[in-house]
Amino acid sequence: MLVWLGLAIAASLFLASYDFWVLKAPAPDSGGSYSEAVVGEPHYLNPLLASSNEADRDLTTLIFSGLVKHNEQGEIVPDLAESYKVSNDGKTYEFILKPNLLWPDGEPFTSDDVVFTVNLIKDPKYQSPLKNNWQGVKAEKVDERKVVIRLPVEYTPFLENATVGILPKHLWSQVQPQNFLLTQLNIKPVGLGQYQVRKITKNAAGSIRSLELSPNPNYPEKANIQRLIVRFYENQEDVINAYRRRQIDGFALSSAREMDDLKPSLNLYRLKLPRYFAVFFNQDKSPALKEANVRQALAYAADRDGIVREILKSEAQTQYGPFPHGLLSIKEPDQKYEFNLEKAENVLEKNKWKRSEESGLREKKLSGDKNPSPLELTLTTTDWPELTQVASILKRDWEKIGVRVNLDVVPVAAVQSQIIRPREYQALLFGEVLGLNPDPFSFWHTTQRKDPGLNLALYSDKRVDGLLETARQNATADERVVKYERFQNILMDDAPAVFIYSPNYIYAVSNKVKGIAAEAVNTPSQRFENINKWYIETKRVRK
Repeated sequence: MLVWLGLAIAASLFLASYDFWVLKAPAPDSGGSYSEAVVGEPHYLNPLLASSNEADRDLTTLIFSGLVKHNEQGEIVPDLAESYKVSNDGKTYEFILKPNLLWPDGEPFTSDDVVFTVNLIKDPKYQSPLKNNWQGVKAEKVDERKVVIRLPVEYTPFLENATVGILPKHLWSQVQPQNFLLTQLNIKPVGLGQYQVRKITKNAAGSIRSLELSPNPNYPEKANIQRLIVRFYENQEDVINAYRRRQIDGFALSSAREMDDLKPSLNLYRLKLPRYFAVFFNQDKSPALKEANVRQALAYAADRDGIVREILKSEAQTQYGPFPHGLLSIKEPDQKYEFNLEKAENVLEKNKWKRSEESGLREKKLSGDKNPSPLELTLTTTDWPELTQVASILKRDWEKIGVRVNLDVVPVAAVQSQIIRPREYQALLFGEVLGLNPDPFSFWHTTQRKDPGLNLALYSDKRVDGLLETARQNATADERVVKYERFQNILMDDAPAVFIYSPNYIYAVSNKVKGIAAEAVNTPSQRFENINKWYIETKRVRK
């Protein structure tokens, strides 16, 4: 009897084990806590105001959703919209909203919210930095779940604009324009994103130090991680120290050099981010920089490979033009300005920039000058360590060809207001993010030379303007490539900027977190667009 009982127990254990290990497989489960560090502090948890602040962008991506979003490969897919279709002329977009969606306070989400949000962006009284992207655009309600957006002209990358988070009309319609920047809704947001704010922690001075979030039960695909904490720090050094004290589980690296201090408990994700760093010349602030030969000589004297090797630890690609590698299969420009100090010196010699026997600097009589002027410029950048190191290498190499370089290092927090917006620089080492579906109009068109445009080189060329205008409308993918290749060849002949490198975006996350599959993002905040697929806890389900 005991023998049979033992055999029965053994058989039961075998079957249970077989069922657990063979017939079932691990799958994501609800639970767990994850803490991430962000440099900066949130000011406007409002997708219409968040574009200029990294902390705001990260949080609004978590808290709000748009009609569409990006999948892990960076492709546009429906989000709050169930589906969409585009008219043959490319000027009309029809969106069908997902049914039965509710705001956190129980009010239904309808096409009224979409139309309201678009109109708010367009209205200059509300001061949204997104306004220029929506000029001439009309949003029309067809019924509760159907909205049509009409463009004045075809604009191929429009769906990128449609990723903007939607605001609840029933709350924001009560806010007058003069209070739009001041309302508590900017700090206590109500969105239809993957997470909602549960708790805000401030320090004695009233600054926000952390936000705790929980899954939004009204989002169509509920997130797995039950407790998400975003902590805010003044600088990257504080972030690294917080990591060493085990206060955080994830953060973005500001420099490849930080990899040396990371422990095996972190996974590194290298995301494709279509950005580059370049030196932009403001010819209005320097007579010498008005000469194309000077700009070309500086381009030849930039040791991009050395910078990528020494500063970026090879976690970047050298950049020779206005398109990061791989975008739309655009070829590199015909004129690449590969590192060649001898060629740089020859260009200057040919154009009568002679070395002074006393100072060793090159000098030349410029228009209206009685005496020769030294070849001198001020190179401005931020106090981000990686950029200050790059600026130092550029200074070293440019001085080898007889250029005096003065470094002007500005705090990151001040560079937008004090330097970029008023265009107060001669040469600016800075980065630009182009987008996976690139539209370089904002960076190089004549109309974008002044703030809020992003034409940091104050570049102007009628041929380029025409190419940029037609490439964003009435152009097939192949036609866009042809136009962009023509554009960059004109640009590189003029050399209004020295393109240096395109770095990897390195994201470090505890290996307890699974399901991170992002490969390409337009902006760093988009790493959160599919956070609902991340998980810590697992359960076993039948295969």
